[in-house]
Amino acid sequence: MSLDSRIRGLLENNSFIFMLALAVAIAFGGGASYTEPALVPVLALIMTISILDVSSRVFLDLKKILFPVLLALILNFVVLSGVYVGLSSLIISDADLRTGFVLVAAVPPAVAVIPITYLLGGNTKYSLVGNVAAYTVALAVTPLICILFLGANFIEPTRLLIVLGELIAAPIVVSRILRRTRIMSTVERWRNPVVNWGFFLVIYTMVGLNRDVFLQEPGTLLLVSVVAFTGTFVLAEVINRISRRLGVQKMDRISFMLLGTRKNDGLAGAIALIFFDPRAAMPAALVMTFSVFHFVWLTWWVKRMR
Repeated sequence: MSLDSRIRGLLENNSFIFMLALAVAIAFGGGASYTEPALVPVLALIMTISILDVSSRVFLDLKKILFPVLLALILNFVVLSGVYVGLSSLIISDADLRTGFVLVAAVPPAVAVIPITYLLGGNTKYSLVGNVAAYTVALAVTPLICILFLGANFIEPTRLLIVLGELIAAPIVVSRILRRTRIMSTVERWRNPVVNWGFFLVIYTMVGLNRDVFLQEPGTLLLVSVVAFTGTFVLAEVINRISRRLGVQKMDRISFMLLGTRKNDGLAGAIALIFFDPRAAMPAALVMTFSVFHFVWLTWWVKRMR
């Protein structure tokens, strides 16, 4: 393999791009204040492109999808959200950071769950229907969780619904329209680079705005990392072991692990930056970082799963 091919491979590798964004943000985080205004439009673009493969007919067979849909909602909005809210309230005293974890808990699963499930050999249908159901439910659940734990005085419900409309409802509608046009082939060609480098901007902005915390508050960084590690590595193993004892097949367990450990951290970070201090975006940035580490780990670990 030539040097050019290796470089091109790295520039198309999402794990490398995400870690590069983290490194650049730590080294040159001052530019994050300039990229912050682009956060919502870029996230809307990522969301739109990421769900182009989702067919509107996926929910026609209700009997077959009822189980994965219900399990996805329980794992993501009950189990994972409970871990983030409960553990952060126990070990973190900083109000902004606890707010950040509430926002992470409130958002639906990461859109990347679907392609990651495919890459790891999981049940893509389960991940697909679970993800679509979670995003539909999120239009009601996300504001409810925010109001329940933060109160209407801290986050304006109407404005939050507008943001969710921009980042969830609008991309779903636009993606349905694009699926019916002739430009789909062109969009498909640029899909992965746009998503990957869009996430580069998102990670750079969230980490860059919290650069001082990363460099000057190691104790705070450690506590936030404990919560993020628990919500990814630890919870994934718990889900895997319990489902294996219940006789669940390996490919289904992979899907459940991802639905139960992945949140749309970019969305949580955007809400944090819109409504709160930039410090509240730090949990989303750390959870996103640990999700990258966990994906790299899973590419090795799933081959050894029984």
